[in-house]
Amino acid sequence: MALQHFQQTSLTNAGTLLQGGFRMGVAASAASFAGGSLGTVLGIGNLTSIQENIERTTTQAGNSDQPEELVATHSLTVSFELLEFWLPTFAAIRGGSLDTENTATAATYISGTPTSNTFSTGGLNALTGKAFAFENTTVVDGATAQTILIIYKAKIEQGLAFTAKTDHDTDPAMVTPFTLTGELETSRVAGDQLYIIESQLGA
Repeated sequence: MALQHFQQTSLTNAGTLLQGGFRMGVAASAASFAGGSLGTVLGIGNLTSIQENIERTTTQAGNSDQPEELVATHSLTVSFELLEFWLPTFAAIRGGSLDTENTATAATYISGTPTSNTFSTGGLNALTGKAFAFENTTVVDGATAQTILIIYKAKIEQGLAFTAKTDHDTDPAMVTPFTLTGELETSRVAGDQLYIIESQLGA
């Protein structure tokens, strides 16, 4: 939750400064987010970037004016980092069809065969789209205002990347970055197939 660091009353539209970070969640479909649920919460992390991508058509005519441009492709790129090294979350973000994941199972490669969580990949090729939710809570005049972004269907854009820290680093916790590409969920009505934002700011 973002604290009220800035005055929200001198704006053209009062109470519309979005402050702080986002909670993040994943689910099989956007219907799971109805009523304020975040599905499977992704844990502590940081939403770092949201970019809507619009590629226009380039049809040309040699003997007349250029045809009116249309949208050729429409997508959304989302990047975030997780602090929690929790393998079940990694598998959920990646769609659940690309990897093999087990919790509380006997380890094979850790000495003493203790109980461990396992995550393995390679050999499967299905990328299953999941719905993602990003929720911000900002304090406005002592009251909370929520903003939520729902991506109807998104898939991972790249594989896992680990950048380990040294034991003596001033911030020794390793973060795990993820990049998703949101694509059109064509089972929904046109005009509402990529994402939706709902916000109480200024309402």
